[in-house]
Amino acid sequence: MVRQLFWSASILLITSLTTGCSYLRIDPNHYLFRSDVIESVEQERAIVAKAKLAWTQDGRVRVLYVSGTPYERGYQQGRLLREEVRANLMYLYDKILEKYHFEELLDESFERQRPFIPQEYIDEMHGLAHGSRLPLRVVHAIHALPEITEWGGKRKYKKLIKEMMDGVLLGTSCSNFCAAPSATADKKMYTVRILDWGLHKLSKLHEYPLITVNVPEDGKGVPSANIGWVGFLGAVSGMNAEGITLGEMGYGDPEGETMRGRPMPFVLRDVLSYAKSLKDVRKIIKEAPPTNSFVFLMSDGKTGESELYLRDRFRFEVHKPGADLEDKGNKFPAIKGLLYGGHYQDKMTSKLGETQGTLTAEMIMKDVIPFIAMPSNFQNVLYSPSDLTFWFTNAAGPKERAAEQPYTFYDFKAGLKEFEAEGNNTKPPLMK
Repeated sequence: MVRQLFWSASILLITSLTTGCSYLRIDPNHYLFRSDVIESVEQERAIVAKAKLAWTQDGRVRVLYVSGTPYERGYQQGRLLREEVRANLMYLYDKILEKYHFEELLDESFERQRPFIPQEYIDEMHGLAHGSRLPLRVVHAIHALPEITEWGGKRKYKKLIKEMMDGVLLGTSCSNFCAAPSATADKKMYTVRILDWGLHKLSKLHEYPLITVNVPEDGKGVPSANIGWVGFLGAVSGMNAEGITLGEMGYGDPEGETMRGRPMPFVLRDVLSYAKSLKDVRKIIKEAPPTNSFVFLMSDGKTGESELYLRDRFRFEVHKPGADLEDKGNKFPAIKGLLYGGHYQDKMTSKLGETQGTLTAEMIMKDVIPFIAMPSNFQNVLYSPSDLTFWFTNAAGPKERAAEQPYTFYDFKAGLKEFEAEGNNTKPPLMK
């Protein structure tokens, strides 16, 4: 029936161009034309009713609770945040095209990655495109972008890529550290994720922060909080209900980097969705077909443990707190109770060494992060994994780092409990 409707609409639109009749009012992006899942207005309302849109306590950031199948969760975000999704993704897409000039380059990049992306995320992207009424190629291109920016092969096109990336504005050497209870004043574990992605200089992502609380179908994953932006389904920061936290950073351009592998943001979505321990995290990262060179720092709030992984096409290494870390001339001397790595090696060693044993959440936000963040600082997250809470902030504009912005607090445990207690029964907005 849906296929018949699609072809009927196409014929009517073609006819309207020659007859000038009222069929121009037909919307070819309507979900009943595009979706092979939704077959009625009633079904669409039932899907949207399984989601909830809220705000953080300070009123700064949207919190979107989504539940159901991957397609339904993508559709819920596209539908409930349609205007924001369209404004955010289309602005970024247009900016990318100003630099790349050809949509085919973006299409090719996504198609290289597509065979390695789990079907659930393909379905979720379809749902997002249908709910927001965006072209699918736009959604695909945005989700291919993180891997493009880390691809070592861009050195072949140094001049072109330099123009596309506006020099060093999109530097991706971030920083991460984890402080065990023995290294903090209040004896709580804190994990820090500093994202020096620089996208506030190219996009408006920072104007559309979003916490997406994903509640998968029963038995098909772990609930999680994806700390990101409207319309971006991949994960680069986040925490799941098992107390697993995310941290990553690009790590040079070694030989063999490729886009023919599982994109990093979807590897991290797998970690959020399926990891219950650091053993699970290691398995997910090690077995995912690799693309570019990354460093990951993950922690487990249940055990108070953390691990740092070096992952590229040729190796997977595991590093733990309490041991010196040295690789390719980069040296991170052991600091008791701390695991760390990042762009400014000496600054991290000195600052974390002098504050070891006295660290507090306030000190980390006001003193440590501003000291070690890069000029391209785009987002910062301070996790308290044992409590399932976190603080986070985004850049305020092209010249205003995230490190100097006020932090927003979110209690993931309480928010998830409230949503589950409500039974996902919320009223959908009026249909447009």
